[in-house]
Amino acid sequence: MSMSRNKLSVRKSLFFSFAQKYTTFVFNLASVVIVSRLLTPKEIGIFSVAVGLAALANTLRTFGISDYLVQEKDLDQYMIRTSFTINLIFAWGLALILFAASWQVGLFFGDAGVGRVLRVQSGSFVLVPFGITAMALLKRNLAFTTLYKINTLSSLTSSGATIGLAYAGFSYMSMAWASLASMLVMVLSCVAWAREYRVGGLGLSGWRRILPFATKMTASDIAAQLGEQSANVVIGKMLGFADAGFYSRGYGPVNLFRDKVVAAIGMVAFPVFAIEHRERGAAPQLFLRALVYLTGISWPFFSFATLMAFPMTRILFGDQWDAAVPLMRWLCGAAIVGSLVYQCNNFLVAVGRVGAASAIEIQYQVVRLGLAVVAALYSVEAVAASQVLVYAVAAILYYRKIRDFEALSLARCARALLPSMVITITTCVVPALILFWPGLLARHLLSTFAVAALGGGAGWLLGMIAVNHPLLEEIRRVASRLQGWLGGLQRL
Repeated sequence: MSMSRNKLSVRKSLFFSFAQKYTTFVFNLASVVIVSRLLTPKEIGIFSVAVGLAALANTLRTFGISDYLVQEKDLDQYMIRTSFTINLIFAWGLALILFAASWQVGLFFGDAGVGRVLRVQSGSFVLVPFGITAMALLKRNLAFTTLYKINTLSSLTSSGATIGLAYAGFSYMSMAWASLASMLVMVLSCVAWAREYRVGGLGLSGWRRILPFATKMTASDIAAQLGEQSANVVIGKMLGFADAGFYSRGYGPVNLFRDKVVAAIGMVAFPVFAIEHRERGAAPQLFLRALVYLTGISWPFFSFATLMAFPMTRILFGDQWDAAVPLMRWLCGAAIVGSLVYQCNNFLVAVGRVGAASAIEIQYQVVRLGLAVVAALYSVEAVAASQVLVYAVAAILYYRKIRDFEALSLARCARALLPSMVITITTCVVPALILFWPGLLARHLLSTFAVAALGGGAGWLLGMIAVNHPLLEEIRRVASRLQGWLGGLQRL
């Protein structure tokens, strides 16, 4: 593959990855806005705690198989069958454990609802092996057009079912049943649109090749999920489900960005890092470029969300969620630091340093869990504030490792990130003026938020032009293609 064709393939993959994320964003946003008005903070909290526990089990279920399929240099049918078989064994075994333990988990948290959600979630574990292998192979081959169709239909099912069931009075179970329906649609979509990636039987002949990678990757994934879900679980147990619900909604902008932007980039970046490492050894340069692009979007977005936390919460969720505002500010502040490390794990795994990635992930997630427990002794806001320190620790650990690559020295990274710092400042000028204007937001919530959003967007664009941010080239390319597309429509 030539360099120009490779760039075209990456851009096309990024286009469909972002298209899928932002198509599903419309569905998810509608679901969040409506369900936040139909359910109470306690009901949201019950589901959040249960899903956090299921996510930990899901990490064991994956056993690093998807990542193995993406990065393996010499993949054959024997290894694909082995991967599928291992996934099937783990998934069905964990489905039984999750189902059997659900009653005791409900007793531990003092609410049977947690157990009810887990029992429904166990059904997803039964279904997922029949789709996850095809999804990994599609990603390996940068087949993001097909992934777009599969994920969009699955997300539409989830959002539609959540809203419909919540309106029908299913309470927190509406989200549980919608999750199961979404998984079923994903599996059926893989059967319909990814037939060439179907697995031709069972087998375990290649387990010795998979085991070393899978063990290290699973340790890393378990640590990551334990850390990610620790706050919800700790808050639910120590402070109550209402506070867990407030924390979940305060985490909303971070989840939104990580799911719609970071995940879209990461879905493409991981296989591309692996390809660049295998074919050209240029993964460090690509990582630095991805970091500049990501911070050029994430730093302005999270800074804006920190300043505009009150109107965002009130507009999206209603006044019953006002207690989430200070949590949102702390968590968005933490995400500004977290943007530095979002792609580090993918990079280290893709270049063959899975052991280093696992060690770092375990270290800083242990810190996160410990801080969550200590902070919960004080308040839910203290738990949110502790996340800033967590990501600072993660950044120190990761950058001590990636500076081994000459192209990723701290000095080069700092210089590359200067333009992103500038556009973050220009983005915040108008929102900051509106926030600190006495009583302005309280009197004119919608109109002033709209002005803040438009002013922030204009400041972002002007800042990019002023510093000639690398993202500007991509924006111009997209604008040029859009202009050509519109011109073609006019000629019809």
